[in-house]
Amino acid sequence: MHAVLAGSLYPDPDTHPEAANVLRSNRDIVRSLKARPDGQMFLFDGLQPFTLYPDPDRVSKVVVKNARGHAYHEIGEPLLEEPSSISFQPLQSMSDDERATFENGGGGGLDLWPEVGSRMMVRILEGVGMAGGWVEVERGHYRYAVDWSAGISVRTVIWDYLATETRWDP
Repeated sequence: MHAVLAGSLYPDPDTHPEAANVLRSNRDIVRSLKARPDGQMFLFDGLQPFTLYPDPDRVSKVVVKNARGHAYHEIGEPLLEEPSSISFQPLQSMSDDERATFENGGGGGLDLWPEVGSRMMVRILEGVGMAGGWVEVERGHYRYAVDWSAGISVRTVIWDYLATETRWDP
C-alpha cells in the first residue's frame, strides 16, 4: 500500500517518508512486486503508468488476521474457523451503491448483546451501539466496524484507500 499511495516502488523520502522507509527496509517485497506481470497501457505521453498487482493470498491472510483480532477484541468471539468470505478492493473502484452498502454495513439491524465483559459490551453500556458503526483508530489511516446481527462481519478501511470485509456466516 505504501508503494501505491506514493506512486512508486522508490518514493521520495521528502514527500513520502513513511513509504520510503518501509520500502527501503523490505527489498524482498519490492523485488516480488517488480517481478509480477504488469499488463499496463501507456495512458499519457511521457508518463510511466504505475500499477501494482498484489499477491491476493498474502493480502487475504493479513485481512483475516486483523478481522479475527477485531472480532475477538470487540465481541469476545474467537473465530478459529475459516471465514465464509474475504474481500478487498480500493474504495475508488466501488460504485456509489457498493460504497453505501459497505459504509452502512448492509444489514443495519438492531444492536444485539455481545459477550459479557467484551469491549463491545462496554460500548453499548456507554450508549455507543456498534451494529454497522465504525471505530476510527486514526483518522484517515485506519477504521473498522464489527457487525454481529447476522453472522459476524468485520469491515476495515486502510489509509482511506483499501476497503476490506471478512464474513463468518452462522
